[in-house]
Amino acid sequence: MTKTAILGWDIGGVNTKVARLRPAAEGFVLRTVSLPYEVQREPGALAPVLIAAASEAGGEPSDIHAVTMTAELSQAFRTKREGVGFVLDALQAAFPGSIVYGYTVDGRFVGPEEARARPLSVSASNWAATANWIARTIPTCVLIDIGTTSTDLIPVIDGRVAAVGQTDPERLLSGELVYSGALRTPAEAITRQVPLWGGEAGVSADGFALIGDAHVWRGNLSSEDYTCRAPDGRPATRVFAGERLARMVCADRDMLDDSAIDRIATALADAQVRTLVQALERLRARWPAIAVAVVTGLGDFIAADAARAAGLATVSLAEQLGPASRTAPAAAVAWLLSEWLHSSE
Repeated sequence: MTKTAILGWDIGGVNTKVARLRPAAEGFVLRTVSLPYEVQREPGALAPVLIAAASEAGGEPSDIHAVTMTAELSQAFRTKREGVGFVLDALQAAFPGSIVYGYTVDGRFVGPEEARARPLSVSASNWAATANWIARTIPTCVLIDIGTTSTDLIPVIDGRVAAVGQTDPERLLSGELVYSGALRTPAEAITRQVPLWGGEAGVSADGFALIGDAHVWRGNLSSEDYTCRAPDGRPATRVFAGERLARMVCADRDMLDDSAIDRIATALADAQVRTLVQALERLRARWPAIAVAVVTGLGDFIAADAARAAGLATVSLAEQLGPASRTAPAAAVAWLLSEWLHSSE
């Protein structure tokens, strides 16, 4: 591996994550940082956010940068080409004179010029970094990475990433991308009915609650994990999560007790797992040799539930990486660049 420290980036539309791989006497040491930041709300702030994240991770001017991104999908941009260029501009403004590599969906490192010329090769490339990294140690598996917004389900067969799709539309078509995350998914996108007073009530499609409210209520996410703005603008506590869940059926906490909220939250969580199980079954129909799921991300607990329900053994990346598992693409792209630079020496 190279002796130069590397900053691996996963720059999303609502979170910016960085992992710093630096040489040390005992081997390479990883430090990770994740900062909530919505590109659409304040696009001009990306470069300062990158500088702050790098500083918190212990970055230095000599560091080499490896970037994956999903921010190009933000509605701040009219096209993905525009979004990719914006992210690269911000990186080069934040770290003038530094070496920057983009990671492509087909597993290559390219310079900024090629990334700008072929924007779809580097857009939404974070899943490819994690999957190629995992393939080195678990040659046949499915990677299930659940972030705040969406889920990647990536098959790895005999040490090779076997994804059918590469762009987001292709991955949605193949079922390898499911737009259901641990936090930001609107509750009405999870299910159309929830239990209420012994029956099944329709869900109001008015943006009253997020799936994160169900997970906070059930204790699987903390208030600190709730890094986006709540639909009602109130705090991300269990009390207010319960109020938002009551609003799903046009009620409030004067009308619904804790047991009613429990049933609504559980129905949402169960419906989310069922959706992912269906995607896993579709994937395993193509790759029946897969018997293991590697779970990671903010929603790794959801991934583990879905994997077990689909009959898969689970490997938790958190048990191997600790908190760095929540920034897995950033850590992965840093390691992959380190290996690539070493092989080029």
